[in-house]
Amino acid sequence: MIFFNKARAILVLCSFIACLAGFLPAHAGAQSSKNEKVKIGVLAFRGAEVALKRWAKTAAYLGESIEGYSFEMVPLSLSDMKKSVSAEELDFVLTNTGNYVDLEARYGITRIATLRSPSTVRAGNVFGAIIFSRADRQDIQSLGDLKGKSFMAVERNGFGGFQMAWRELMEHGIDPFDDFSSLTFTGFPQDQSVKAVLDGRVDAATFRTNTMEIMQAEGKINMQDFRILNAKKYPGFPFAVSTRLYPEWPFSRMKGTSQELAQKVAIALLSMPATSPAALTGHYGGWTVPLDYQPVHELFRELRIGPYEDLGKITFADILKQHSHWIILIATLLVVTVIWATWIEVLVKRRTKELSDTNLELERQISERIRAEEEAFHRRAELAHVERLNTMGEMASGFAHELNQPLAAIVNYARGCIRRIQKKQCDNEMILDTLDQVTLQATRAAEVIKRIRAFVRKDEQQRTDADINHVINASLAFMKGDVERQNIKIELDLQPNLPAVTIDHIQVEQVILNLLRNAFEAMSETPATAHILKIRTRASDEGDISVCVIDTGPGVMQDKETMFDPFVTSKTNGLGLGLSISRSIVEAHGGRLFIDSNNGPGVTLTFTLPIADTVDTLEEGG
Repeated sequence: MIFFNKARAILVLCSFIACLAGFLPAHAGAQSSKNEKVKIGVLAFRGAEVALKRWAKTAAYLGESIEGYSFEMVPLSLSDMKKSVSAEELDFVLTNTGNYVDLEARYGITRIATLRSPSTVRAGNVFGAIIFSRADRQDIQSLGDLKGKSFMAVERNGFGGFQMAWRELMEHGIDPFDDFSSLTFTGFPQDQSVKAVLDGRVDAATFRTNTMEIMQAEGKINMQDFRILNAKKYPGFPFAVSTRLYPEWPFSRMKGTSQELAQKVAIALLSMPATSPAALTGHYGGWTVPLDYQPVHELFRELRIGPYEDLGKITFADILKQHSHWIILIATLLVVTVIWATWIEVLVKRRTKELSDTNLELERQISERIRAEEEAFHRRAELAHVERLNTMGEMASGFAHELNQPLAAIVNYARGCIRRIQKKQCDNEMILDTLDQVTLQATRAAEVIKRIRAFVRKDEQQRTDADINHVINASLAFMKGDVERQNIKIELDLQPNLPAVTIDHIQVEQVILNLLRNAFEAMSETPATAHILKIRTRASDEGDISVCVIDTGPGVMQDKETMFDPFVTSKTNGLGLGLSISRSIVEAHGGRLFIDSNNGPGVTLTFTLPIADTVDTLEEGG
């Protein structure tokens, strides 16, 4: 609660400063000489002049929003940006997605916001690349026709300027470094590729999406003169595109930039309206919280570039492990087992702290974002992931206890085996028995970690047919430690042989965990030797499955409907997102989530899900 009060105070202060800047321009001008200069390196993919024209008002906006600082945009090529970041000559970096991932791995820069696409791009904050030739080239109709032809790109390390197209070409059987008659990299600005194709100096070229549309709007080209190769259509994406879509540019801070300044810049960017002169001049729709850049890592892994250029190389340690004498192998295995057990404990503590820090940062950003704009619907999946991370953070102590048991057993078995070997009181059968026990306990610990990783992973939604009773039992496995610690009795009334429901397993498991955790926390507020939590499933005549969570807590202490509003909570440390996200998930599955008071103590939270046959019928009829 103290954290959110501070966050609100920061936002109010920023707004007050912005108002002063608007009403007292003369005073602001008088103080400008005392401002600390902040340098923002920006990728000038169309040249320095175009970059400055596009981003100058963004720098001005930051200077007006943050007192005591003046911001300067420094246009750079890819190679110059790498040198400047390496030399720590910048405070912030605004570059393409691929370059960010590489700089993050090499120099530790950190994203604090992601560029939002204009409102016309309903597909999300994404972009891609186009591969094009002249429209009158009858010998070039598809990517396969480019074999043996000449090709032009911006830079080998350019994400939209080459690497996106590289991935698509490889999937169509073309290695751009072996199968082209020539491969030319022009450098920035990338506009010169268009003239080279029109003049016939190269057969085809590539650069990022939206560039050709901008050049046409500027009157420099006519897009009908070009053929877009491997043309793709994505719902809500209005530009010509030949590749997959990837997250938009991130705004990142250098490792040496102060956390206080980075926080002020993040608040200012997230507060920028889509109608701001900076957004309109820059042809973007404002800024959003940092997106997931996993698709970029997948591209780099496939192409073996950037952080993954050494992926798959076999080391001397690998060869030694495969061919050493069996006695050395057993000794090594024992040492590795002890080290691995110790490392798991360290890793759990480290990951718990990282999750806690990440939760605090994301809570602040999401809170500011929701307060500034009422656009929560399309953030459902992102907020659900944050809540899963928060759930794991709160349950981390329970998982640490669950992991300590098998890890302690592993250490004891290993030490006992070492003592017997030292005293020469062992034989092969004894060693094998001991190693079997070590393996069993390690597998037990691995299953716990596997379950946690599966729950917090942020994948694309995948719905499959599932038995809701199995999902409930899997969710209860997460709460085992809380059940024992709070002395709660679980009563299951699960109707057998229920029809399958078509669900996203992780999301529905998250709904059940939210309801269980709310019930546990409610019951902890009332004195009792043993609380009872009932879980009931039933199939209804309306073609759906109902799941009821019935607790014996103090009951509903506030208006029933406001309980499902975001950021409404009675907990001192709660986000107020659990029930809101749960309702969104259930409604996205075609069901309902509601609350009823019990005749006695406690409340009943119920959600429904349509059975699989009903879902199929609705989709076919709709």
